[in-house]
Amino acid sequence: MKLNAIFTDNAVLAQGKPVRIFGDGEGTATVVFDGEEKTVTSDGGKWEAEFSPRTAGGPYELTAVLNGETVTLKNIYVGKTYLLIGQSNAEFRLCESNTNKSEYKTDDLLRNYFVRRPWIENDVLEQTWTISEEDKVANWSALGYLVGKKIREERGGAVGVVSCFQGASIIESWLPTEKAEQFNLPTEDLHIDHTYPEFVLWNKNGVIYEKMLSQIIPFPFNGVIWYQGESDTTVAEAKIYKDELECLISNIREEERDEKLQFVIVQIADFDLRRDDGWYGVQAAQEKAAAEIPDCALAVCRDVCETDAIHPPTKSKLAERIADNL
Repeated sequence: MKLNAIFTDNAVLAQGKPVRIFGDGEGTATVVFDGEEKTVTSDGGKWEAEFSPRTAGGPYELTAVLNGETVTLKNIYVGKTYLLIGQSNAEFRLCESNTNKSEYKTDDLLRNYFVRRPWIENDVLEQTWTISEEDKVANWSALGYLVGKKIREERGGAVGVVSCFQGASIIESWLPTEKAEQFNLPTEDLHIDHTYPEFVLWNKNGVIYEKMLSQIIPFPFNGVIWYQGESDTTVAEAKIYKDELECLISNIREEERDEKLQFVIVQIADFDLRRDDGWYGVQAAQEKAAAEIPDCALAVCRDVCETDAIHPPTKSKLAERIADNL
């Protein structure tokens, strides 16, 4: 038996949400956290121990006895924990942005967990919870770092960001296969990223969901940031994008067992080379989804990001808008 990979030293658990400790394997697990003990038996190779919600605090130790083998995790905090998902503008690293290096801070209570991409060797971030250190945060997501930093400064307490992203990813890859299939379009109606040889490892129905997103569910979150859309910008795709986004949000909330889980949808930035009906259609779909889906907000970036690059280097003001909606 083993713990899910998201449980390491320095983890940040979501305050006000059930504390779920889970993993794989057959047998019996006993988990002790904050003076409370739970014993569970695996079901179909999966096991889960759930504790009542906690307020912000720490540091704690978490002990799991898995078929007699003891694992102890240290420096665990309860605080605000957010899931950042999407494509390359979610991934866009702090060192690639124009954020002044004076903004890179060492902060023991700002932490990041990077979800491993199985098709990429030697990824820039380790699959573990890492603490913000000014000489090591350059490879963090710019938005993940800046959003977390703002929330830390304004609200205090520990802040954890779970970074789960893949550049040039299509929305259908983030959906379970059976749900993505209802949105299938003819190949000629799809953006080139769907079939581009370099991207086919992850750009098929359900791939990112299965290989990345589902691997960390049902780890609870206080909010989700979704920044994707540039790879679904044909006119035909724009017409169904709102329905796809609604399906994605509904699916995550269902699997997280949190029907009011807050989502911030980042509207894709204007881009001078793609001022066409498909691009504007996705922007409109994102705006409509945020307006119609409960507990969703829209973060507009067209007025605070450059338009001459598909990856605008200015992320600070956008990060402020995202943080204000979480």
